Amino acid sequence: MEQSNKIKEYLETVCEQIRWKKAHGIISEEIENHIIDQKNAFLDDGLDDETATAKAILEMGDPVTIGTGLDGVYRPKPEWGIIILTSVMLLLGIVIRAFITYDYQMSWKLINGIVYTLIGIAFMTIAYFLDFSIIGKYPKTIYFGLIITTIGIVILGPTIRGQNFYVKFIMLLFPTALAGILYTMRSKGYWGIILSGVYCIIPGIICFKAGLSSLALYFITCFILIIFAIIKGWFNVKKINALLLVCILTVILSIVILVSMNGYQLDRLKGAFDPTVGGYMKNIVKKIIENAQFIGNNRYGIDTSNLIELEYIDTDYLLIHLIGKIGWISFIIIMLIILAFIIRSLRFSLTQKGVLGGLVSFSVIINFTMQVLIYVANNLGFQLIAPLTLPLISYGGIGTIINMFLIGIMLSVYKSGILYKNDNKLDIGSNKNKIFQFIDGKIIIDFNRR
Repeated sequence: MEQSNKIKEYLETVCEQIRWKKAHGIISEEIENHIIDQKNAFLDDGLDDETATAKAILEMGDPVTIGTGLDGVYRPKPEWGIIILTSVMLLLGIVIRAFITYDYQMSWKLINGIVYTLIGIAFMTIAYFLDFSIIGKYPKTIYFGLIITTIGIVILGPTIRGQNFYVKFIMLLFPTALAGILYTMRSKGYWGIILSGVYCIIPGIICFKAGLSSLALYFITCFILIIFAIIKGWFNVKKINALLLVCILTVILSIVILVSMNGYQLDRLKGAFDPTVGGYMKNIVKKIIENAQFIGNNRYGIDTSNLIELEYIDTDYLLIHLIGKIGWISFIIIMLIILAFIIRSLRFSLTQKGVLGGLVSFSVIINFTMQVLIYVANNLGFQLIAPLTLPLISYGGIGTIINMFLIGIMLSVYKSGILYKNDNKLDIGSNKNKIFQFIDGKIIIDFNRR
């Protein structure tokens, strides 16, 4: 008991130097394990329990020095690059919409956009300070909570042109909820993959009437997320067989969706791939692109507001409006900023050492990227499915709030993902990027590892 008290006192002294209290428990556990391992080694050498314990503690080093070093390693660190790029996109969106609303006397839209942006910042802040690990601890509660909420919105929510307005944005939350489900399915083999597919399909069935665009965005994002988990080897199966299984199930699902399409959706699908078939907006987009200049208004001074309905200028067709009115330079600048955000976020996601952190952050950035790709494709004339939003830039209320909430979750992963390496255990004793190492009978501590 006395020896345990000595170890406890040592751990308390270490933790007193570490300001991030969330890290105390897991750091104490790892250091205690190292002390006990070293103590057992001394016992095997013939030392008595008291001496072995004292020597093991001595081998760990001064607790104040250790704690101070670990305080620098395990401290919440905001990902300022992502935060700055998010701020730039928000500001850029407000500036662009300010000019548009001023030109076309829609100042109410600008005010609404600013209000929704402020609400989005609040949600992003809340998500940032929340512990993202709850997605892995309570995945089914979160998943089925979203299901119940979505069903309620389907029944009670408003519909526009036969589509539920709010449901198509609520669906943006499901890939991150699915990341939590995938986390619980790791190491469950092919059965885990099949169950993950079932969890993926259920929201799609409920949200089928939300519109083809949101449904396609959701399924593509989930497909990429499952493929990512397979490639990472988290299902503990042969990767080729697993990929083949997912592709077969995806083909079957695609056929079911195609059979379920109405005449308008099939015509849109045909028009996207057939250059001889075109609708009104496809021809308008083609006309604007053909007459656009690198800088400045289009060659013939066409006012794009006479071609694009005003309600779509700052929503579905913001990019093509800017291309026609300002030139390709506007498109290039916006795309470079968005690309910088995606690359930085994706790089951060792919370097996560923990399964949960990797899945959650990857789900957010793939969701974001798919929204951008669909929006850009639609604005450049490939109008396979209608765009949902150009995240943080085009006018959008619920979409802006949800995207910022998801970015907040991704930032939360960066802040505290270090605490959840190797399935909720600090990676301070592994062979890679390890902080504690035993070399020639000595404990070596590297505080430069993060």
